[in-house]
Amino acid sequence: MKTFDMQTYQNLIKDVGGLTVENLFVFLCKVQETFGCVPNEVVRDVAMKTGFSEARIYGALTSYREFKVGRECGD
Repeated sequence: MKTFDMQTYQNLIKDVGGLTVENLFVFLCKVQETFGCVPNEVVRDVAMKTGFSEARIYGALTSYREFKVGRECGD
């Protein structure tokens, strides 16, 4: 598992063409691939940028076993 790095995270946003509702799932998959999980700070930032609640994002992520979120990241 790679340690969360804000610069790498910002580069992922650029790589997907900006964080939008339309590419949210693709983006979260890339975060998972890169860091081995989806850290809490990513969920907070995604919620702020998309207008979804953090609860909705956590709910979506935890409905897929492939995603590791929050505590599973060591947060």
